[in-house]
Amino acid sequence: MLKLLRRRKNNRDIDRILDGYELPSFPGPVITVLSKLRNPEAPIQDIADDLEVDPGLHVKVLRTVNSVAFGLSHKISSLRHAVSLLGRSRLESLVLSVGVKESLDRGLVPGWFDMQSFWLSAARRAALARGLAQILHPQTQAEAFTAGLLQDMGVPVMASLKGDPYRKLYQLWQQSNETDLAGLEKDHFDLAHPQLGAGIAERWDFPDMLIENVGRHHLALENGLDLAIHIASLITDAPGPIDKSALATRINQTTGLDRAMLEKLLCRIDDEAVELAGALA
Repeated sequence: MLKLLRRRKNNRDIDRILDGYELPSFPGPVITVLSKLRNPEAPIQDIADDLEVDPGLHVKVLRTVNSVAFGLSHKISSLRHAVSLLGRSRLESLVLSVGVKESLDRGLVPGWFDMQSFWLSAARRAALARGLAQILHPQTQAEAFTAGLLQDMGVPVMASLKGDPYRKLYQLWQQSNETDLAGLEKDHFDLAHPQLGAGIAERWDFPDMLIENVGRHHLALENGLDLAIHIASLITDAPGPIDKSALATRINQTTGLDRAMLEKLLCRIDDEAVELAGALA
């Protein structure tokens, strides 16, 4: 009951924050698939059939599953194979990711905000979160991947809501990987993108753990937040390649992991991210 009351309050808060902004709805085929994934009585092959009905969703799910960043050891040739192999929870996270990408891309972001660059950075965070989870807490690789991809989903909405004043903060964050974007947002607008992203995730009916990870990824490991998800937030939306040496140093200071190994990981995730961003496009 307490969780339900808190969610209702959060939904009222997000309604107030988004007043005058039309948040895009989830694509119909995504809603249909998610509904069946969350219904234990729905046959898993019916879900595969629904995925196949929409060519765009079909292609994006299959391409994303087969991207190097997703971490499977072999290629999957059909949706039926993907559905049976991934299981409901992991497939739900994947379909959610595709739905968020389509929905945010339909939003009215200002011309200065580069959505293509944003999704490449999101793909880098997903690849880094999964790569670090593989080392730090292997049992949560799939969750870390999805949270890494979606943790900054509130940023393009902040850009739409706050306009040019937000542009200055965003560009400052792009220029320095030590800038705390969430802190700047809170100081200037009394609202930060993790809070906004979590509110949108609630409105879009995300699983509770993913809502928590979106809302708390900038905080220092509170409430069971996985270390890999928190570290992935160090990747900014800066154009161009990651400063691998500087980022490896910061990750080393947080985790004690070997710097040389971290630099190799960061080189690998750059390639993985390009492929993942292309799969979602």
